[in-house]
Amino acid sequence: MKNYLLLLISVVFFSCNTSKPDTAPERFDASSGKGLIIGTLTFDGDKPQNDIYRFFYEATSGDKKFKKRNEGKIMIKARENNVRAFTGDFNDKRTYLFVIEREPGTYAFTSYNYLNHIGNNGMVNYSTRYAIPFEVKKGQIQYIGEMEFMSNAIKGTPRIIVSDNSARDLAEFRKKFPQINWDNTINNTVKSGDTGDGLVEFR
Repeated sequence: MKNYLLLLISVVFFSCNTSKPDTAPERFDASSGKGLIIGTLTFDGDKPQNDIYRFFYEATSGDKKFKKRNEGKIMIKARENNVRAFTGDFNDKRTYLFVIEREPGTYAFTSYNYLNHIGNNGMVNYSTRYAIPFEVKKGQIQYIGEMEFMSNAIKGTPRIIVSDNSARDLAEFRKKFPQINWDNTINNTVKSGDTGDGLVEFR
């Protein structure tokens, strides 16, 4: 029964509303009906401590249908050739670009979880809730910052640090997604929100 439950958790972990961190539309400009939110996820250390990380965001405005339609997550699979390894876009593969295309409204990253081992013995660990807020605006590209995940954070210190690395990050977006005009990006690095009792730090 225990093994069945763990297997079920693993299946749900992989299958529910999965989105790649680096997905970008083929075309986006001021006439687009949705908006783009971009930023980066960076991990500390030389090697990931877990196999999969998921960072959840949700709409904080609109009705139930709007919220359900626009909820999502960024999933990082930190494995390569069946061993733990960072697979990001730059910075020794520790930094991942992310692009979120959503309907206009207010949103927030609210929680994360991670799977410490793929397979029957894997355990999912969940964070407390916090809020890294952002607003999606029609036809606009907004950079909301770098979210650095501190795997080695000790108890009582921040696990996620939000800061402005726009000059570095936008150069990487231009390289990877040349079909989009990133010159029109607005820097709206998040400076405040719900820290989740110190889980998040805004710089």
